[in-house]
Amino acid sequence: MRRAYAKGSKGSKGRRGVLLSILVSALPLALALGVLILGSLLFFPGAFGPVGGSVKQALVAALGLVAYVCPVFLGYAVLRSFFGRPEGRIAALAGAAALFLTGEALFSTGAALFSADPLDAGGALGSRLASGLSSFGVFGAFAISFAALLIMLQLAFGVPWLKLAARLADVLADDYRNWQRSRKDLAGQLAAARASGPAAVLESPVVPEAPPEPPQEIAPAERPKEPVKPSIKIPSPAPAGSTYANYKLPPNDLLKAPPAAKDRGKPLENEIQAAILSLELTLKNFGIEARVSGYAPGPVITRYELAPAPGVKVSSIVALENDIALALKAKGIRIIAPIPGKAAVGIEIPNQRPALVVLREIIESPALPPGAPLLSFGLGLSAAGEPLSADLQKMPHLLVAGATNSGKSVMIHSLILSMLFRARPDEVKLLMIDPKRLELTFYDGIPHLFDPTTAAERVAVVTSPKDAAKSLNALVKIMERRYEKFQLFGVRNIDSYNREADKRGSPREFFIVVVIDELADLMLVAQDSVEDSIQRLTQMARAVGIHLVLATQRPSVDVITGVIKANLPCRVAMQVISKIDSKVILDHTGAETLQGKGDMLYLAAGAQKPERCQGAYVGEEEISAVAAYLKTQGKPDYPLLETMAKSAEADLASFGVDPLEFSQALKLVLERRRVSQDLLKSQFGSSARATNLLSALEVKQLIHKPEGSNRWDIHFDAIEDYLRRHFPQVPLDNGK
Repeated sequence: MRRAYAKGSKGSKGRRGVLLSILVSALPLALALGVLILGSLLFFPGAFGPVGGSVKQALVAALGLVAYVCPVFLGYAVLRSFFGRPEGRIAALAGAAALFLTGEALFSTGAALFSADPLDAGGALGSRLASGLSSFGVFGAFAISFAALLIMLQLAFGVPWLKLAARLADVLADDYRNWQRSRKDLAGQLAAARASGPAAVLESPVVPEAPPEPPQEIAPAERPKEPVKPSIKIPSPAPAGSTYANYKLPPNDLLKAPPAAKDRGKPLENEIQAAILSLELTLKNFGIEARVSGYAPGPVITRYELAPAPGVKVSSIVALENDIALALKAKGIRIIAPIPGKAAVGIEIPNQRPALVVLREIIESPALPPGAPLLSFGLGLSAAGEPLSADLQKMPHLLVAGATNSGKSVMIHSLILSMLFRARPDEVKLLMIDPKRLELTFYDGIPHLFDPTTAAERVAVVTSPKDAAKSLNALVKIMERRYEKFQLFGVRNIDSYNREADKRGSPREFFIVVVIDELADLMLVAQDSVEDSIQRLTQMARAVGIHLVLATQRPSVDVITGVIKANLPCRVAMQVISKIDSKVILDHTGAETLQGKGDMLYLAAGAQKPERCQGAYVGEEEISAVAAYLKTQGKPDYPLLETMAKSAEADLASFGVDPLEFSQALKLVLERRRVSQDLLKSQFGSSARATNLLSALEVKQLIHKPEGSNRWDIHFDAIEDYLRRHFPQVPLDNGK
């Protein structure tokens, strides 16, 4: 049995092979026949001679319009025979023949349905097939022919009619839902318009949605329309008798001039368009619909504003930070999600050719006009290329942190030089602390130096951490005594005090800026003392004109403690190593993606997110030139009255009397023209204080009680002389 079955199967396979070989050998003939038919019907019937014309007439008479489709069926048969599987060739040819016949029937029945001649549409063959279906009626014959054509298409070409029908149904359902939603939105808008009044309905026609505009360059809000000339510094006149009456501010020529190219560093237009295309394509590849709505090219980075489609989560864009950087071939990007005040996500991409920003272009720009406050300094250029400045008096203190070679010390130099180019030594003094002994020692000998523990002729940049702790502690005492002066004058801050001092002819107070280049070294040697002094100064010293600038390259929690950080709302973050360091400085991430070399994030007081800018560069030659010029204008000089006479303070302390209370008691005696135990007790709230004050007044021979008398004799001239010598801030105009 098995042998007989094997023989039978071998015989069938042999016959099939013979048929296939005959079919393959006939393929060239079929190909030639297809070319003849196609040329005779469509292209150049005359080129094939009388044979071509006869072929065309015979085909049209036999097949009608279907004759023009014959080359397609022949081509299909040839391709399936050459490239199809052997077992599927016979089925493919049979399917093509059946499809051809159903097409003939469809053309003829369709012609009959529309009252045309079936011979013209389907020829003799089609007319025969239509007459065979005539028992079903005209419409029935057409329906049967159409259904048969669909079945043959599915068998011959594998057309998935069910999937196509399901897809079409989904598309129609989506269109219907969108139509319903549009009707509801339109009805809501019309209802709102009617509620606002009939005029609003008439004046609010439905306008078709405009196509999205191409991204445009975002113009800075304060960009000048005309070239701005460099600002001319006009210093305020020095007080009469001042040591620096002939002082001249440094000329701008001591600094390096900016390059002449206006748009230096900014990318070209084709580079911007390529970046926009890559950015949108990358997001599209990850299934995020968004478009670039604008861009702001700057000297170092270019910020692109990305408008996501409705329903797109901002977090999904932030998660693609590394993928976007890879697509744009950038060293690192920073994502602002979202941009404050805008419905867009900002993506900052470094430029291929970063530009050098120098301090002179910031000083000569409108960002630092002649009337700017004394403690204003140049920050650098914004992300859009506009000059930026800040006022240390409004901050009122500043924290600068960043890794090594990130531009931290250069930023400190630009801050110091900005003030030196604007203020005289009797207006602003600098207490410089540099434990590294490398950066701030350039300024040794300039007239702006100040140290409350050292006489003016011996003052220098403080380099010892222990000496720095003493200087900060002495500065706290200066702050307390300035508050005593301000209380006596009845003023709240240093500006009000100086205006009142000018009216009374008293000496003015100068601003004190404390610059610490490396806070970590101070905290390592004397953390308790330094932290306590910095805490008190940052909490209270703003009103009396004392401001701190703290810089460190190790932004850890043991250096920038919570106590210090709470009183430093303004911060500048340079490039750091990790996100943890960025959060310690700014309470935000982002500083780890900076490019270094002055690329910074500036967090202003009250701002929710930091602003990116490129800091101004200052070279050693420029610093040395400015310091040499300042040394020719004078030497450090500050009055000893700033620390008060320690002997007088010790003398009053022996009586248990506070100097402020004693000066107030003297002023009270001059105003009331009398003195008594009850008067002092009512003023200072304590019998013991009143007794100590009376004893001090009597020992200093300012009052005297004769024997046998209960009244005090008051030496008013001696009291006024005592006030002039020890309390010059107290007015002597009879209390007025």
